[in-house]
Amino acid sequence: MATSTSQISAPKLPHFQTLKGIWRCRGYGRLLVIGEDDYIYYEETRISCLPVYEGPLSDLTQRYVDLNISDGGNSFSARRATGVTRISYRRLQSLPDTCVELSEEELNDPVFNFEVFCATFYEQYALFTLKGLDWLSHHQRYQSKVTPQTSQEDLFALISAMIRPLRDGHVRLSAPFANSSASARPALYRRLMRELQEADDNREVLSYLAELREWLREVIHDDYLSGGSQHSCNRLLEWGAISDRAGYLNIRAMAGQSGRIGYPAEDMASVDQAMPRVLKDLGHLPALVVDLRGNGGGYDGVALRLASYLIDRRRVAFSKAARMGDTFTGRQTVTLRPADSPVYSGRIFLLTSELTASAAEIFVLSLLQHPRLTLIGEPTHGILSDTLERQLPNGWTVTLSNELYHSFDGALYEDVGIPPHVRLPFLGRRGRADGLDPMLEQVLHLLP
Repeated sequence: MATSTSQISAPKLPHFQTLKGIWRCRGYGRLLVIGEDDYIYYEETRISCLPVYEGPLSDLTQRYVDLNISDGGNSFSARRATGVTRISYRRLQSLPDTCVELSEEELNDPVFNFEVFCATFYEQYALFTLKGLDWLSHHQRYQSKVTPQTSQEDLFALISAMIRPLRDGHVRLSAPFANSSASARPALYRRLMRELQEADDNREVLSYLAELREWLREVIHDDYLSGGSQHSCNRLLEWGAISDRAGYLNIRAMAGQSGRIGYPAEDMASVDQAMPRVLKDLGHLPALVVDLRGNGGGYDGVALRLASYLIDRRRVAFSKAARMGDTFTGRQTVTLRPADSPVYSGRIFLLTSELTASAAEIFVLSLLQHPRLTLIGEPTHGILSDTLERQLPNGWTVTLSNELYHSFDGALYEDVGIPPHVRLPFLGRRGRADGLDPMLEQVLHLLP
């Protein structure tokens, strides 16, 4: 199944009204109960089935687009409005036996919450093999540490310790009193930490990194974009010419282009307004630099919409499959086609760093078949999977990577990142000493 990046109108409400009943999602651990004019979402594991949110039926038209109902009406699929994934549902005759109403005491029981957490990761987390972690053994090592008397704070600390070895930036635990992440610090952080230690500098790494990024922004503006630059999409897109042969486009995020977070359709509409302006200014130049070095991601749909203005022809962007118990769903092939308006036809240089993450990596992944593409910089962060959000019985939230993304040729870049063709460090000492951006210097050197 191929997913188009063209805008698709949301299905009309009567379509969902024909789907009254109980539905189980293929993968993702969800149940959907559709009533006359409302719905309830459940999250399930082998030991639990908990309602997590409900609303009017009209909300489903905001969550899903491109609805496809089977002839017999016993299955349907739709694409998530926030991304490119097509989700499939099949009809159930009744709710599972685990869908029972629980008391407040049962919902807050530490042992039950621990077991639901462990079951959720066992059934949904996609990267155990890649991470080299035997989750069942991991579960058993921690199981005896949890009793009905375990405090909420101790349970939080224990679960945080369990997720830490995954070293996955999409794995997080959130409670009203604390947040915990399994994210591994990039090598860039360790490099900057060494610099601070050698200089006997007490600054925090994050503040030091922010200063260096601001320094680089000024260098690009003063020395490479001296002819000026333009902004659009809530200032998340900036562009200008760095020479008479190369344009420069900085994409700072893959969400928020509309000025509001959580509205991908509006973000894509903003992209469709901005990119023709970008190409009007830069499209005649033989090369275009796309700077993703500080882009931490957002929505896959926004990333693909931006990439559609750069692709040369219809090409396979990637395929993806979701963890589903002991197996995976079938792979979905996502195809990228050029935008309806004029697209860029010259040589493309993508600048990446370890901070290039999530949906920004999807942007890179979707252009890997481009015949005139050169990647310069560092491998990307290596967290390509969508983030699956789940609630524990006590109301805490966990997120996890539940999908495998494969490139057009079957390569898997999760955990290792997408490697560049020309490797250069981001914010390296030599470039700072020379007052230059080595990656942009490399582009200018490669141009005839």
